[in-house]
Amino acid sequence: MAELDLDHTSPDDMRQIDIVKIYNTKKVLVIDDFPEIRGSLKRSLRTFGAQSVETAANGEEAIKLCSNKKFDIVISDYNLGAGKDGQQVLEEVRHLRVLLMTSLFVMLTGESSREMVLGALECQPDDYITKPYTEQSLRTRLNRAIIRHEALLPIKTAISDGDYKVAVERCNEVINAGSRYAKDVIKMKAQLLFLLRYLKDAQDIYENVLEKKPLAWAKIGLGKTFLEQGKLDAAEELFEEIITDDERYIEAHDMLAEVYTRRNDMISAQKATERATSISPKSVKRHRQLAELADVNGDDQVSLKSHQNAIKWGNNSCHESPQDYFNYVRKVADVTDGDKSPESKTLVKQANSYLDRARKRYSNKPDVEAQSLMVESQLEKSQGEMETAQKTLQKAKDSYSKLHLPSTNTSLEFARSLYAMEEEDQARAILNSLAAKHPDDKKLMRVIDGITSEPVSDDGKDVATKLTRSGISAYDKKDFDSAIAVFNDAIAAYPKHVGLNLNLVQAILAQSEALGPNDKSAKMCLRSMRIVGEIKPEDKQFKRFAFIQKQLSKIYPDVMTKLQ
Repeated sequence: MAELDLDHTSPDDMRQIDIVKIYNTKKVLVIDDFPEIRGSLKRSLRTFGAQSVETAANGEEAIKLCSNKKFDIVISDYNLGAGKDGQQVLEEVRHLRVLLMTSLFVMLTGESSREMVLGALECQPDDYITKPYTEQSLRTRLNRAIIRHEALLPIKTAISDGDYKVAVERCNEVINAGSRYAKDVIKMKAQLLFLLRYLKDAQDIYENVLEKKPLAWAKIGLGKTFLEQGKLDAAEELFEEIITDDERYIEAHDMLAEVYTRRNDMISAQKATERATSISPKSVKRHRQLAELADVNGDDQVSLKSHQNAIKWGNNSCHESPQDYFNYVRKVADVTDGDKSPESKTLVKQANSYLDRARKRYSNKPDVEAQSLMVESQLEKSQGEMETAQKTLQKAKDSYSKLHLPSTNTSLEFARSLYAMEEEDQARAILNSLAAKHPDDKKLMRVIDGITSEPVSDDGKDVATKLTRSGISAYDKKDFDSAIAVFNDAIAAYPKHVGLNLNLVQAILAQSEALGPNDKSAKMCLRSMRIVGEIKPEDKQFKRFAFIQKQLSKIYPDVMTKLQ
């Protein structure tokens, strides 16, 4: 019998006996929390021709089955009762690589909320079927999805194997054969060329597509290609155009945030990320990114809320992390430092409740217990409870010393706590040790430099020096706006740097003396002076520190009152 020509035959034109033969070779998993629906779907699939059909009643069971057996087709309801939902199952099996592109994932749902629909589409299931459906309509949709999947399987196999060049060759074969799926394959080929860094070739494909029709996927692809080529204005224009046409294209918001980040326009990057999270709020990673941007911009409220959202949406997610709890508590300690107001006490109470939750949720992890004590000591110190903070830090030291191989995050947290309690020598020793173990980890080096009062890495020292010179140059020219902007950028990278914080306060005071005080400047001064803390008379920075305090007393007396 002749082999089926899946590239050219429409699913509507195929004989049912031929489609049955395809089903017959597939191992299928059905996920639904209702036994009667699992049974109904299993019977329908048997009618369609599937011989091997297994079922799972919840997300955890489904992930376990996928980890132990290869399924060709997974059909999952979105709502799975308590625990993981269908979106989180898809996210996790893809994250764990136990369900590759060579398998088909179909989402079933009666949900129609914007949050659910956009969140599910972000995870990119192969097909999406809404309820209610009949057995015939289900058969029709599955037939179409399966036949398309089979036609593209050679390409998907090469991608799953990580052989992108072979995948491009197979794309060319399908396109040259005049397949009915050629348009889908052109999109795949452009994405592969982008991943292979053949940016001009990818650009040519996207531009050829857009000459014929203004498709959003081609605009996003072209925008990403421009971004990687450093053509930021062209990329921004495309992403803005996409969002204007339809704001639901979340990737366009993310890419726009990346454009702003590369321009060092962190406020605009934050706004773009905020829009994305409001449209599709279930991404844990995006909430973390928003918190980081808000921290850079000194937006405490957005930072706190984003850390909370990372905890909320991390529940049952493969991206869940105890670090989200500690990030929130540490941020509360920062925001409430020296503040005894009722609002601060409410935040501290909330932070302590999160610590309790983290300890219960991760009770089997010694690192978590050590870190919880560390951030607890920072929280107590922020409320002026120095004796209690010292005792808690001693418990943290004891806990840390018992760890056989403390994680990088635990060591970083320990250094933060030591700095908070002015045990700088021990903190720097830990950070220097981490830097020596991971000299090529630029992201880690940035984090380390952000904790210390002076950068540890050579790159950090060079950048801090250049920014300091640039800011001082603007200050000497009495361009206080530029000086403040430069020092703010520098402090975003090196928040504990004493010299940079003093430079910022000095520039703000000079501007305020010329133009008059304002609340925003007062808040920046308060934050920087809290970071600087007390400087001893023998320190080389003391004279400048004393002069700045004197100026603060005249221009921002409320700030000095809060610092006392």
